[in-house]
Amino acid sequence: MTPSVQAAALILALVVAASAGPWMLRHAAPALMRTPRLAVGLLLGSIVAWILALLAVGPMLAWIVTGPAVLSGGSAQVCQRCLAAASPSTAPLFETIVPIVALLALPAVVAAFLASSTMAEALRRRRATLRTARRLRARSTFRVLYGHHVLVTDDPHPFALTLPRRHGGIVISTGALDLLADDETAAVLAHEHAHLHQRHHLITAVVTSLTRRLRWVPLLAAAADALGHYLEIAADDAARHRLGTPALASALLTLAQDSHPAHQQEALDGALHAHGPDRVRHLTQPRSGTAGVIYTTATAACLIALAFLSFTVHVPYALAALTGCV
Repeated sequence: MTPSVQAAALILALVVAASAGPWMLRHAAPALMRTPRLAVGLLLGSIVAWILALLAVGPMLAWIVTGPAVLSGGSAQVCQRCLAAASPSTAPLFETIVPIVALLALPAVVAAFLASSTMAEALRRRRATLRTARRLRARSTFRVLYGHHVLVTDDPHPFALTLPRRHGGIVISTGALDLLADDETAAVLAHEHAHLHQRHHLITAVVTSLTRRLRWVPLLAAAADALGHYLEIAADDAARHRLGTPALASALLTLAQDSHPAHQQEALDGALHAHGPDRVRHLTQPRSGTAGVIYTTATAACLIALAFLSFTVHVPYALAALTGCV
């Protein structure tokens, strides 16, 4: 594949993935719901692959175009040597008014901006989670319930949630304990334990931080919005495999029907909640067959194509830098 064909394929793949991605994810949902952990990996991979592909556009175009020189002396020679060492093309194919150094520098600036934005969002989430944890711990006591270390908070509103382990872990209200039967309580706690065991808080923090400044991209916004749903289904699957479907479905219905709307809207940043009737149908009447498989396969293929095209750009530049651009 020539550099010009690579560049055209990369740009086309970026545009198609960004615009058609939400539609593909919606139609892939029946298959993804049957394999929620694979769905989470596909969503996270799509986000990372699209960002890496976006950062590869400028360096790839630098292989096939030439423009006015804005550097002089040693800096220009170093830049030219690195470009020549990374490029699979012997000579530029098109002349533009855009300096080559801009095509190389702009992705670095964008990457630095995204990195700083991601770190800032991660810090903001950490501070918000700390505030939530302090508020809950102030009215809670530690207990061991059905083999789980749990914060039991004095609150008449029935709810169960999970904070990151270092901030308290599983939290359940006295209202929930009063309403739920023993097997339902055990199922809810197993659901919350799955969030901890499968590191769902970390996954949520990474995705939210990465996409905070990129939600204008339809694919990234759709992937970030769908993530929480599949994380809950993954926790549901772990809980029902341990304690059965009836107890978990009954508990979810109870929590959804009796939870206090105002309480659920309270700022509980960093928490994953065990409630919601929208998942009960999946638990009691899971879909079967091949629905969504074609769209899942197509989404995975697009993800692989984006990753491959971006690696064909980033790897040669990395190798050139490691070898001193010789």
